[in-house]
Amino acid sequence: MLGKELIVIKKLNILFVRKVIVEEAHHINTELQLVKALNSRGHNAKLMGIGKRTISNGELVLLKFSMNKGRIFLLKLLLLLPFYCITKNIDVLIVDSEIVPSTFFVVLIKRIFSIKILLDVRSIPVERDLPATYKHACNIACKYYNGTTFITNGTKKYIEQLINKRFKNTLVFPSAVNPSVFSPAATGAVPLAVKEKLENKIILFYHGSISPNRGVFLVLDALHQIKEQVPNILFVSLSGSNNFITEYCISKNYKLDDHLLLLNLVDHESVPAYIKEADICIVPLPRLVWWEISSPLKLMEYLAMEKPLILSDIEAHKSVVPADSGYALYFNPDEPEDLGKAILKAIGGLNKLRLNAVKGRELIFNKFTWEIQAKAIEEFAGYI
Repeated sequence: MLGKELIVIKKLNILFVRKVIVEEAHHINTELQLVKALNSRGHNAKLMGIGKRTISNGELVLLKFSMNKGRIFLLKLLLLLPFYCITKNIDVLIVDSEIVPSTFFVVLIKRIFSIKILLDVRSIPVERDLPATYKHACNIACKYYNGTTFITNGTKKYIEQLINKRFKNTLVFPSAVNPSVFSPAATGAVPLAVKEKLENKIILFYHGSISPNRGVFLVLDALHQIKEQVPNILFVSLSGSNNFITEYCISKNYKLDDHLLLLNLVDHESVPAYIKEADICIVPLPRLVWWEISSPLKLMEYLAMEKPLILSDIEAHKSVVPADSGYALYFNPDEPEDLGKAILKAIGGLNKLRLNAVKGRELIFNKFTWEIQAKAIEEFAGYI
């Protein structure tokens, strides 16, 4: 046991690698927050990805590719990664399935240079057919990597069934949040023009990606259903994909202009100021396998902000927020009118929901901070 403790507290050089344009991919904030948390614990962690220019500064290593071709990036990584890992004394290399082909030479030298390679599975491919390369990458990692991390136990089970193999060394760690950034005391500025549109409204808030399979259309159906009963309800969407909302309303002939405020994405640190304006936050994910086994990041952010919640009753939500939490209402996404009823119930009991919402932030501090997840990775890397 003493030996294990000595390994755990050793300073580690950790490299995360992702095939994304870091300045444009908002979801990469997950890895960035984890890198920051690991560094705050005394390690030297960096994130490598694609940039508009090549830089190596602080927590980021960005490689410029004028054509932004994924295959070119992977080919260059194939040659760069072993050199980088050796010269920077990398102890732990953490990649996702897309990077696996570029780790071939690192696999060959990992024992010589004591490099541990981990496959990190934050999600399975969603809203599209499973690429043939995905299963192949998981098989390679299962056979040749030192370990694998999964976002949920459900994801682990799904991948093991997919490849018909059991992973030898695994860690499950969910999404998390930085409660210093996502805090009810957030002081970021919301433009005055936006604030004026929120006055005297009941704000139902959503942020993040929108697509036909993320449940946002259920919200629009519910608004159409209840708008006469709650004429001052306003659905605020902070997203880069609000065109889906506009097109859906046109296709359904919904007259919701007075009940919609569609805002463009803002930088990660500004999001809490917008959430702060909300009366109720909603995560309406439908009952699909990739959502059932997920760990929704926006749920963690709403919990940290102490907001009343409306959630679809999928496993990903129920495994985090108890049904009797006192600050969240569940609805059945398969029942057409159930969300509308849940919204009306939430509005009717809003004061009580607000009083209990402090429990959501307590839940975050107990289980879902990046500091907690960084500690888990630190211990896992020292153990395997």
